[in-house]
Amino acid sequence: MNDLYIYLLKASAILALFYGVYHFLLQDEKFYKGIRIYLASSLLMAFILPLVKMDFEVATSTSSSNLVMLLNAINLTAKSNNTTGALENISSTQFLIGLYALVCFILILRSIIRISKTQNIIRNNPVDNFEGQELVKVDDETPNFSFLGKIVINNKDFNTESFRNIIAHEKVHVKQKHWIDLLLVELTTILLWFNPFAWLFERAIKQTHELLADEGVIAQGCNIGQYQASILNQIMGTEVMGLANNFNYSITKKRMIMMTKTNTSKNRVLRFLFIIPAITIALTLNLKCTSENVSQNNDDINLTNKNTTIKTANQTDNLDKTITDEQVFVIVDEMPQYPGGDKALQTWIADNVKYPVIAQEKGITGRVYIGFVVNKDGIVKNAKIMRGVDPSLNTEALRVISSMPKWTPGKQRGKKVSVSYTVPINFQLQ
Repeated sequence: MNDLYIYLLKASAILALFYGVYHFLLQDEKFYKGIRIYLASSLLMAFILPLVKMDFEVATSTSSSNLVMLLNAINLTAKSNNTTGALENISSTQFLIGLYALVCFILILRSIIRISKTQNIIRNNPVDNFEGQELVKVDDETPNFSFLGKIVINNKDFNTESFRNIIAHEKVHVKQKHWIDLLLVELTTILLWFNPFAWLFERAIKQTHELLADEGVIAQGCNIGQYQASILNQIMGTEVMGLANNFNYSITKKRMIMMTKTNTSKNRVLRFLFIIPAITIALTLNLKCTSENVSQNNDDINLTNKNTTIKTANQTDNLDKTITDEQVFVIVDEMPQYPGGDKALQTWIADNVKYPVIAQEKGITGRVYIGFVVNKDGIVKNAKIMRGVDPSLNTEALRVISSMPKWTPGKQRGKKVSVSYTVPINFQLQ
C-alpha cells in the first residue's frame, strides 16, 4: 500500500509542476492548439512518469587500510505482541484507504449520473439536421451544448441572429473532439481528487476549449462584436454536465479580451521548451541513488532468499586492526568463505537469529552492528558489539555471530591470514 501512496504523491507533484508552467508561461498566450496539447499531455505524463524506474549508482574508491568488510543488514521481522499499537496502525491505514476509495466512488457515481442525464436529453428529444450536423432540439431551459458529436440547442435560439454563431461554436467542439480531453481530466479529478491542481487543470482545459471554439468561429469571418453579443445573450444558462461543452461556459473578462488580442509571436512559442526541464525535474522524483565502494581485489557478493539479503562491500568502521598481536586484514587476495558458500551463510544466520520475546513485548526495534574476525584457522573470534540498540537485541545478535561454524580462512599472498567483518542485524516488527 505504501507504493500506492508514493505513486499518488508523485503524480500530484508532477501535476503541480506542469500546471505551474502553464500558469506562469502559457495561459495568456494565443496558441490555443499547442496549449491544449500541453495540458492533455501533462495529465498523461503525471500518471506515466512516476512509473519510470531510474537507478543512479555512485562509485567511490577508498583505501583498504581503514576498511572492514560489512555484510548488509540481516532483516529479521517478527509479529509484535503489542496488539494495541498494531491495531492503531491497521485502523489508520484502513481509514485512509477507505476515505480515498469512498471519494473516488462518489465522483464516479457523479460522472455516471451526469452522463445518464445528458443521454436522456439527447434520447428524449427530436433530432434535426443542419448543414450535415445533427441537432437535438430541446424545449426547456437546457443550455446549448455539444456531446459526443451531437449538438443540443434550445428551440428559442432557432431563427435568431445568434443561431449560426452558436452552431459554429459547438461544431468546433465536435470537430476537434474536445470530449477526449474532458474524459481525461474527469478521470484525473477522480483519481487525484485530493490534489487542487487536478481541479485547476479541469478549469484550464475547459477554458482552452472555449478559446479554441471562439477562434474557430471568428476565423469563419464572424464579426467579433456580434459574436460577443451572442455570448452575453447566453450568459444566464446553466451547465449540464462536466463532460459536455457549453456555449456559455466560463464567461469571463479574459475570454472577451483574448478575442481581440493579437496573435502570439513565433518567438514566444518557444516557451513550450520549458516542458523539457519540467519533465527532467519530474523524473528526478524517481531517482534511486545507490553507492558502491570499489577497492582492489574485492568484488560485491549478492545473496537473496525469501527471508534475508546479504551483500558484502567495503566500508569504514572502528573495528580494532590487531587482536592478540596477530595482524588482521580487511581485504585479501582470497577472502574467507563460509562452508557451503554465501547462500549457506545467509540461510544459517536467518535460521539462527531469533527475535527476543521481551523485545517484541516492549516493541523494541533497531539495528545492531556486530564486529568479528575470521582467523587463520577459520574460527570466528572476538565478536563484539560495535553499535547496539537494547541489551536483549545486542545479546541475541552477539550469541549467533559467536556460534558460527568454522570458515575456510582467507589468504594473502598464499598464506592464511585473519580477516575482519562487521554484520548489521536489523530487528523490526510487523
